[in-house]
Amino acid sequence: MHPELARALDPVLRDLRAGGPPPPRIGEHDWADEEGVASVWLWSADGSGTGTSVVLGAPLPEQLAHVADQVHDWAVEELWGTTRTNWPPCPEHPGSHPLVVRSAGDDVVWACPLSGATVCRVGELR
Repeated sequence: MHPELARALDPVLRDLRAGGPPPPRIGEHDWADEEGVASVWLWSADGSGTGTSVVLGAPLPEQLAHVADQVHDWAVEELWGTTRTNWPPCPEHPGSHPLVVRSAGDDVVWACPLSGATVCRVGELR
């Protein structure tokens, strides 16, 4: 895996381990086949997969926000049909909706989509 993609993916995988669905198996195949883009497959236990990627050389916050959005989409699909899909749950509205990824300057955070309140940085879910 390209180091820039690993750097963006690691915090999101930490968040999954803190209470999301089991983290995906990471496939090393670079599916994007595009100059200046690094990609991997995220494989679910049932054999389904989705891709995630980063534009190489982009600022880390941009890469992290993009990967966090993609992994969040994967997590919701992974939970569909088995349990609530509001991962990560919003502490202000726990039965309602998940947190969303937002950029806040150089930080990428999980925030409530209704109030806009920041809960924590991506990679710091507890």
